[in-house]
Amino acid sequence: MRYDLIIIGGGAAAFAAANRANQLKKRTLLINDRNILPLGGTCVNVGCVPSKIMLRQGAEYYYPTRSRFRAISVQGEADFVEALRETREMVRGFQRKNYLNVIEKQQYVDFREGHAAFRDPHTVTVGDEEFESENILIATGASTFIPPVKGIEDVEYLTNRTVFGLEKRPESMIIFGGGPEAMEFSQIFHHFGIKVTVLQRSDRILTKFDEMIARELQKYLEEEGITILTGTSVREAKRSRGGVELVVDVKDKGRQRISAEGLLIATGLKANTEGLDIEKSGVEVDEKGFVRVNEYLQTSQRHIYAAGDVTGLMPLETVAAKQGNIAVLNMFEDAGRTIDYLEVPRAVFTSPEVASVGMTEAEYMEKHNVCLCRTISLEHVEKAAAIKDTRGLINMVVEPETKQVMGVHMVGPMAADIITTATYAIKNKMTIYDIRETVHVFPTLSEVIKKVAQSFEQNLDDMACCVE
Repeated sequence: MRYDLIIIGGGAAAFAAANRANQLKKRTLLINDRNILPLGGTCVNVGCVPSKIMLRQGAEYYYPTRSRFRAISVQGEADFVEALRETREMVRGFQRKNYLNVIEKQQYVDFREGHAAFRDPHTVTVGDEEFESENILIATGASTFIPPVKGIEDVEYLTNRTVFGLEKRPESMIIFGGGPEAMEFSQIFHHFGIKVTVLQRSDRILTKFDEMIARELQKYLEEEGITILTGTSVREAKRSRGGVELVVDVKDKGRQRISAEGLLIATGLKANTEGLDIEKSGVEVDEKGFVRVNEYLQTSQRHIYAAGDVTGLMPLETVAAKQGNIAVLNMFEDAGRTIDYLEVPRAVFTSPEVASVGMTEAEYMEKHNVCLCRTISLEHVEKAAAIKDTRGLINMVVEPETKQVMGVHMVGPMAADIITTATYAIKNKMTIYDIRETVHVFPTLSEVIKKVAQSFEQNLDDMACCVE
């Protein structure tokens, strides 16, 4: 059977591409292998959605029982297994609403469940069926990279794909990794009373975020009681009577043996391209299987595009969806659309949250050898003081001559919501004066954007709360 477009994958990139192809009235086949992930891909099944549900459940128990206000005294309990059960139920609802129901309404899109593989650059097989197309989109996503540690194959470990299926609450967990996923799970476990030890290879967590912001988050997590060891090298993994034991070299502390009931691996990604017979397509991939693309998302075969986590460019659901949409526009309309990744905001949904958009101070300094930057604490924000949660910092990077905002990086309550304001500023090339002259609602946490803009030319300690 012949199609205008074949999409291999069933996540955000695939659905965005299918939606755009349907609008363009292009006959499309979407193929998803549920052995990789059910329809909806990483975000709805094992990523954004379930982790945020679990984070919210844990926070609703943990923080009210530790209120910052003298007048509040709350006692309660949290059932980890029931929380997981409710999370799985909610995920099925999200999957039905946002994916299964949607695909059924696409007039020009056919759906096949099964394993896709290339026969040649224009032909894809699913079982005994063959499908041909002049255009193909690879959107198979990515999964957890399992590091080559001695003995790791002999121990039981969890990844984001299996952790939500736990049937009992572990007493302790080791988390191998220090990125956003590791930080979020460290707090999920901790808030449900599980002892957590985080092992990070680098000398700090969140290496793709501003260093000062990352270190501030680490401080808050450690103050809650989460153990975070940086500068580690895991030498060996062993089964133990209580679960798992890791032999770890820790910088400046020597060799240690760290034990826990469970182990979660969150050490980065590898592309889901194994089993695609991708060599038969002529598409080039890197050493971790990520598909190489140009700025227009074309592979080494100009009629084959790739979008989403399988490209390794910026593994976010929002980016995957944008890439899927752009790939189809470039494919059928020669639109020449690209993405400026410096305009894409990112967030870590810990408490407090971390959010970032644009260039960091270090990146700007490396490129221009000069930087006009300011950092303020949330103690300068009246709403933060009113709710007794002044944990956090905000850093703004500005072009010295024009005062144009080039980057904003934040740790604090609701940072993931606040960062959108900064995204608009960067996308529209606003200056600190544009931000200062914009009226903000008082009192709000989002005023922190205005406050840091004011700090370039005013001492915040000498200002009344609503001064322009």
